Amino acid sequence: MAIKQGDPGRLTYRYLRVAIVAVVLVLFVSLTMQIVADHGRLDSGEEWWHASISAYFYSPVQSIFVGTLVAIGTCLIAIKGRRGAEEVLLNFAGMFAVVVALVPTPLDAAKCTGEPYCVDVPERVGNNIGALLLVGGLVLVLATWPRRRDLGGYHGWDLWLTWLTWAATGVWLLVWPDSFLMTAHYAAAVLLFGCLVAVAWINGSDVAVTAQALDRLRGLSPRAYRVLYRWIAVVMAVVLVVGLATMVVLDRFLPDLFPQTLFVVETVQMLVFVLFWTLQTIQFWDIGLPARARVETSKVPGDTPGA
Repeated sequence: MAIKQGDPGRLTYRYLRVAIVAVVLVLFVSLTMQIVADHGRLDSGEEWWHASISAYFYSPVQSIFVGTLVAIGTCLIAIKGRRGAEEVLLNFAGMFAVVVALVPTPLDAAKCTGEPYCVDVPERVGNNIGALLLVGGLVLVLATWPRRRDLGGYHGWDLWLTWLTWAATGVWLLVWPDSFLMTAHYAAAVLLFGCLVAVAWINGSDVAVTAQALDRLRGLSPRAYRVLYRWIAVVMAVVLVVGLATMVVLDRFLPDLFPQTLFVVETVQMLVFVLFWTLQTIQFWDIGLPARARVETSKVPGDTPGA
């Protein structure tokens, strides 16, 4: 049976996907406005372009930065992917995006003098991540209960991985809070982009996009989409590895040559991700979900009567 034009499930799926693109654009507009304002306000020779997008947490962009990443994280978790690796990667990408939002990049105390953007960061991180872990634990219990039988077999690997990540994050925050403040942001950001690279590659490898006769793809052919997604995954991976390596080398040997290397890496990664997400949104505009996600939605282990 064909999907009705006004199907609320498909419309919700569209809104979630479009929302991700919209909030990323909002972030870049906010960043542009702040960079232009700083360039016009600061004297020649002063730092008017921060070293990274994350550093704009300590600026008037803060609310947009945090809100954008929390919104992206929520949408990524809510969106259904192909059962297995893609679904797990989207969920983890969403969780990492929220951590990137709530744990700011470390900043030299001497540079952090303007309220309200720089006050009480350790207390805020402890409060925000603590609340996230407590509520996240409750959500995990609710998500695990219908699939409790999977915990004893192969099908429960994603549950075990999620629980281990949750526990490791809590232990890290409680036992080594200084280490958490210094490195959690960077670790979550790298893992976030790594998950998105893998998601793009999975989309470029799926030959079952038109598994059903009623599937209607917009834009390009399935093969063209797959080729584009593979190239997007390669570009994101190369930019991530080469960009971070370049940043480390410059920071160590030529710190004054181009301190905004990380800003460029983050910008390219996010723009390429937006390209991928836009293409995928167009591709599945009519059918809502990839074939494998739709076919297997009702076959999740543990969702049987009496479970």
